[in-house]
Amino acid sequence: MQRGFIERKGDRKTRHLIATDKGNALITVMPEQIQSPSMTAEWEQKLLGIERGEYEAADFMDGISGMIAGLVATYEKAKGADALMSRNKVIGTCPHCGAEVLEKQKGWFCSNSECRFILWKDSAYFTKIGKRLTSQIVERLLKDGRARLKDCKSQKTGKTYNADILLSTEADGRPQFSMEFDKRKGGNSDGGKSPR
Repeated sequence: MQRGFIERKGDRKTRHLIATDKGNALITVMPEQIQSPSMTAEWEQKLLGIERGEYEAADFMDGISGMIAGLVATYEKAKGADALMSRNKVIGTCPHCGAEVLEKQKGWFCSNSECRFILWKDSAYFTKIGKRLTSQIVERLLKDGRARLKDCKSQKTGKTYNADILLSTEADGRPQFSMEFDKRKGGNSDGGKSPR
């Protein structure tokens, strides 16, 4: 919870640990083996064994350390092979730091490892308005800071609307979206901005 991967929700009687957006992002990049429910069940059994004095805590930790070391080594090899075998497509320039933004399997990532600019392909913001983030939309957002979307869907009313999605970044580079609505009536338009 201190690192922002999970948060506690619920009342005094029932509490749940829920993954945050940051936690969900971490889950998507974790190896399948770590995400496995059977792995969690196995660890729970071993922890119960430690509690009962049937299993040594040091053995449990050694097992986890060995597994993590193996996963890191495998990841490093795969990462090196990925760099040699394929080149990620450059889709634009990071609006936060100016480095290249690369398209990868799960989204569009700033090539600067210090920058936290990432646009996820399964973006909750776009899902909420009935849209999916595409390469064409990302290219427009990176180039112009805005992209025109037609037929967005309101969750409250179910009606569709057109709007410009505006892209900005937080202080650490994380993207922020906002909308600018087209308020055209009778041929007049104020560009979707509020009156001064």
